[in-house]
Amino acid sequence: MLLDAIKVSDIQIKKEAKDWKEAIRTASVPLLESEKIASSYVDAMINVVDEKGPYIVITKHIALAHARPETGVLEKGLSFTTLNNPVPFGSQQFDPVKLIITLAATDSESHLDLLSELADVLTDGDITEKLFEAKNEQEFLELLQSV
Repeated sequence: MLLDAIKVSDIQIKKEAKDWKEAIRTASVPLLESEKIASSYVDAMINVVDEKGPYIVITKHIALAHARPETGVLEKGLSFTTLNNPVPFGSQQFDPVKLIITLAATDSESHLDLLSELADVLTDGDITEKLFEAKNEQEFLELLQSV
């Protein structure tokens, strides 16, 4: 499973953000620090939402931040960030966002298996509630990998 490759350093718990743009910037930090994305990718993720709306809010309280690979993906990566105070992204159906999953895919195909695995996790309401409430990165990781 690809989710087994997630490390504690890929997870941030109870971060603060005043709005959705800051939330995306904050959620991008693990991928920036591990040099899996360039700062241009963060800007591209924000621009996509500005241009196309909050389609990245994929289910109740969860956003999947991403952009085209050529906008700054250096290596495949995934990070998870929970927000201390949920942030609206403009999705009438699924706001406010409590968890941002930041996806860096190197091409349009490589992330499909990962998205399938994520779907298994994200469709389990009990697991997602526990993820939202995780007290630290290790607890979040153990929940994520228990599925």
